[in-house]
Amino acid sequence: MADIFREVDDELRRDGAQQLWDKYGIYVIGIAVSIVAVTSAVVGWNAYQSAQAEDASVAFLEANVEAAQEGADTAAIYAEFAEGAPAGYAALARLREAASLTTAGDVEAAIAAYEKVAGDTGAEDILRDLASIKAGTLLVGRTSYDDLAGRLLSLTGPGEAWRNPAREVLGLAAYREQKYRAARIFFQEIVDDPTSTPGVRDRAHVMIALIDPHVPTATPDNSSEVSEDSSSTDDAPVAEAAPIDETAPRAETSEEAE
Repeated sequence: MADIFREVDDELRRDGAQQLWDKYGIYVIGIAVSIVAVTSAVVGWNAYQSAQAEDASVAFLEANVEAAQEGADTAAIYAEFAEGAPAGYAALARLREAASLTTAGDVEAAIAAYEKVAGDTGAEDILRDLASIKAGTLLVGRTSYDDLAGRLLSLTGPGEAWRNPAREVLGLAAYREQKYRAARIFFQEIVDDPTSTPGVRDRAHVMIALIDPHVPTATPDNSSEVSEDSSSTDDAPVAEAAPIDETAPRAETSEEAE
């Protein structure tokens, strides 16, 4: 009797499983096919990107070799390479294009090349920031300090990779416009930054020495009073001489005494 009940239970389970498969089997198959398709697509895309990166790397090396040839139009070589290269290699090529244009004296074209990298959202942030600073260096004396501050001030923070070059550019721009206090702040930040390279720190020391004569020196006790007093010394009223009393006895001169 027990065997009969067991067979009935087994039959019911098989019927239930069959019904579930008939009802949901197509969805199970669809999910499995989708998983296989997505996996294949991801693997294929990664392989494609790897192949593209390898091709771009080889092409970039070839461009470097070509650009190093005597008499080569370096800027044109890198510009042509950048047109069809992936974003990262394109940014590197445009940076080299801009450097070549700067060396050739075509500053306006170099600025445009740097700004193109700075505005490329597909490039790495560190390359875009570097391009902004390179453009800013060329723009000192060609645009205002306020314009450069709008471009570079956000790059001067403690955690920014290019903070000291950005500070140097803004310090120079401020100095040119006789904004001595602002300029000194930027150069002092360079001096105080332990990560500053020796060359940048040395230039900052030189600029501070040039700026200090233009900035009033404050005493430790009352720095604000010293600044105000030093700036208003020439405008202070001069005390008037007391009137001479003609009736007062005069001291005899040596001639009168004789």
